Amino acid sequence: MPSNDNMAEIVLENSSNTLFNAPLAVEDQDIEGCIGVVGMPSDWTHSSRIGARLGPEALRRATTRIMKEYVPATGDAFYDALHGGSWRRNPDKWIVDLGDANIDPTSVDNTTASIAEMTEYVRSQRGVPLALGGDHYNSYPACLGYSRALTKIDPNRRFGYIQIDGHLDFSDRLGAWGHFNHATNGRRVSELPNVVRENMVWIGVTGWVSGGELSLIEDMGGKVYSSGDVHRLGAKKVAELAIEQATRGCDSLYLSMDIDAMDAGYLPGTGSIVHSGITPKQYCDILDVIAKQPIDGMDIAEVAPTLDPSGRTEAISAHLLYSVVRERMLVTA
Repeated sequence: MPSNDNMAEIVLENSSNTLFNAPLAVEDQDIEGCIGVVGMPSDWTHSSRIGARLGPEALRRATTRIMKEYVPATGDAFYDALHGGSWRRNPDKWIVDLGDANIDPTSVDNTTASIAEMTEYVRSQRGVPLALGGDHYNSYPACLGYSRALTKIDPNRRFGYIQIDGHLDFSDRLGAWGHFNHATNGRRVSELPNVVRENMVWIGVTGWVSGGELSLIEDMGGKVYSSGDVHRLGAKKVAELAIEQATRGCDSLYLSMDIDAMDAGYLPGTGSIVHSGITPKQYCDILDVIAKQPIDGMDIAEVAPTLDPSGRTEAISAHLLYSVVRERMLVTA
């Protein structure tokens, strides 16, 4: 693990929850083939509704509830009414939780370096980093570490990128927050040396967007599917089209999930509210399709539990994660 190898024990010592009740990673543990969970409890680069720094804790709590209530630890079979079929929990090691990155609220640079160090470690060990935000800026350092690790594995390796989001996040800068904030993460990812820019795809964008930013994406060959496209074409069709573009000539695929692609009527506990967004069913259908691809890096962002006392935001977001990882979590009974 990185130099702060005791971070998981330190950060999680007051909580019994890890993501999907996963074991905590230990020093020098073999994590090849595993999902390696990295928390990013930072929302100091958000410009409006604050609270996403509590997202990693909320996601761990809600996904642990899924495991305790719905997926038997004994290995007994259960029926998945949504997807069909009988399943058991995967008895093999498939996920470990590395705890949270060290967050410095006074320094975006320090926080960026800390997150990138952890995701780089996971991917360089042939694991799959799953980073938990935090506001959406944090997906950039998560992808930065992933990008660096791919270069170490193979200098010629390139990756495609899918961002599910109510916004483009493709600004070059935002007011006092400068070049590094929740409105610039997509732009910063596009500048990474081994991303294939024409393989960058956005799904679920809603409402007004900057014409200049959209033109930049289109000029570089990227593709944007709006929430209207999802409603009109169907979630699974849009996901298939996105995969077709994002994986062209690439051996790797990075997935960034901002929960605010979902209509705020379903999910109000997030930093940037959108209306007429995609539904929970559409979001899960998109993820069911994408999850069958060889994703080797991902993040989820903008879960702000204090903005939704009902608890449904974290519960729905936990199910989004379930949709992404169920291919690894379960085996046919």
